[in-house]
Amino acid sequence: MLFASTTPRGTASTRTGDRRPVRSRRLLSASLAALLTTSLLGLASQTSSAAPQPAPAAAGHDPVIMIPGMTGSTSNMNAMKSNLQTNGWPADRLVTWTDSSSMTQDLAKAAQQLSAKVDEVRGRTGADKVVLATWSASTLAARYYIKNLDGADKVSQYIGFAGPQHGTTNNGCQWYVSCQQFASPNTPFLKALNSPTEVPFNDRIDYLTIRSTADYNAVPTDTAMLAGADENYLMSGPTAPNHLMIVSNAAALAKMRSFITAHEND
Repeated sequence: MLFASTTPRGTASTRTGDRRPVRSRRLLSASLAALLTTSLLGLASQTSSAAPQPAPAAAGHDPVIMIPGMTGSTSNMNAMKSNLQTNGWPADRLVTWTDSSSMTQDLAKAAQQLSAKVDEVRGRTGADKVVLATWSASTLAARYYIKNLDGADKVSQYIGFAGPQHGTTNNGCQWYVSCQQFASPNTPFLKALNSPTEVPFNDRIDYLTIRSTADYNAVPTDTAMLAGADENYLMSGPTAPNHLMIVSNAAALAKMRSFITAHEND
């Protein structure tokens, strides 16, 4: 930074013994002016030749709301949350949540509570939309929210891990209302949810499902698929995770991350 002189401009020297010729003083002033000009030009040259500044960072990821399945706890989603944060997602945009019944009640009621949570997260973060990362029974509540409530314009991506999208033959849990709703492909709840499309508002929402051949809760394996999804990802072989481990499996989480980033500008 250049600082201005504290001596008032144009103030003459009061020293009576200064007999320096006027011409000498003028030459000295001219030399100083030339030196200052050269210094300023050099500074300008350095500034113009400096390396370009990096472009402003792109807008942050949409908040991710991670929702466990029937009887699950939000702690079930901690591995997913930690994985996203380790890979660059801001902590304040990662939310674990479940409804007041832990997905054991009517899933339409769970969807209503999800609607309120989405609005709370959007209001807190300032984001227009959220990503819903769902598991098991919550995959259905989230789709109900998108289809029947106000989720179409508030959700950017839907990710369903091991969801009983078309029911499950492992349905010995029907003391829970939610289990009754996905006990078979022909329950009134699923028939209404899956008609006329399994991916409501897919013109504005991207859909990914992740399923595993080692899952013995959501069976048969392909029950977790959604017709019309952007991607239905199948995990198979000796390292395929079971129903409980799929939401903490490194390969499954890597697939989720790559899908989110690939579709963020859709």
